[in-house]
Amino acid sequence: MAQLRGRWTPALTAAALQRLLGLESAIEIPSLELDGRTQLDLRGIRIEQIQLDGAQLRDANLRWATVRDVGFKGASLVGCDLSQAHFTDCYFRRAAFERCDIVNARFENSDFSGARFDACRLDFSAFAGCEIAFDSIRFTDASDLAYLERTFDRHALRQRAFGAGTLSTTDRLHAVAFWLDAVMLNWLWGYGEKPWRLATAMVAAIVAFGTLQYWLQGVPGRDWFDHVYFSGVTFLTIGYGDLAPVGVLPRLLALIEGAAGILFIGMLVASATKKIMYR
Repeated sequence: MAQLRGRWTPALTAAALQRLLGLESAIEIPSLELDGRTQLDLRGIRIEQIQLDGAQLRDANLRWATVRDVGFKGASLVGCDLSQAHFTDCYFRRAAFERCDIVNARFENSDFSGARFDACRLDFSAFAGCEIAFDSIRFTDASDLAYLERTFDRHALRQRAFGAGTLSTTDRLHAVAFWLDAVMLNWLWGYGEKPWRLATAMVAAIVAFGTLQYWLQGVPGRDWFDHVYFSGVTFLTIGYGDLAPVGVLPRLLALIEGAAGILFIGMLVASATKKIMYR
């Protein structure tokens, strides 16, 4: 923390403010890669007594920042990380926060009149002496909230796995395993909030199993389409019985595919049920 804050020399701070105002700067501002996104690395910065009215902040990481007496009137903050930042005497009139992580942040004596929070994470944030209307905090539905929460957890796992902490080798391997598990669950079905991803994965699995059976000639004398058809009825546990695999390896592959189909169908039903209930 001290190292992050100590790097902000007056010259680097001035250059960062130039970037926030949309102006060019002769000094390069550091950036960081987080989950495939490039963010402007403003962690630990201290900003005081400046007007950033109308600023367009996109993918700026202001974690642990200290901001005092700064105007953000009409500003737009998109995909920014304001977690654990401290804002005092700031003006966010008609500002728009969109898809921002605002976790454990603290706002004191700040004006949010006319501000809008859209699809943001506000866990454990504190607003002391602030003017803010709760109807300005808008989310699309509970499903989006759940997905945002799991996404934040995945980012935290990545930071723990690949950050500069003093973890033992065993703990770091565990952290990497948990992060990879979260990445796979997100890719597969969006933690249960993106059933269309799971449906796409099911189609891909049916084609892949069918192609593998075709290479193995699991159903002798049949073409590729017939093998994909056999794969489909096996994966979806329909089992007409008009086609049957021959040989040890194709039969074993059919058993594995049937088990995978039962698992995928159960996940799809659970995901669709969650979406219907959240509506």
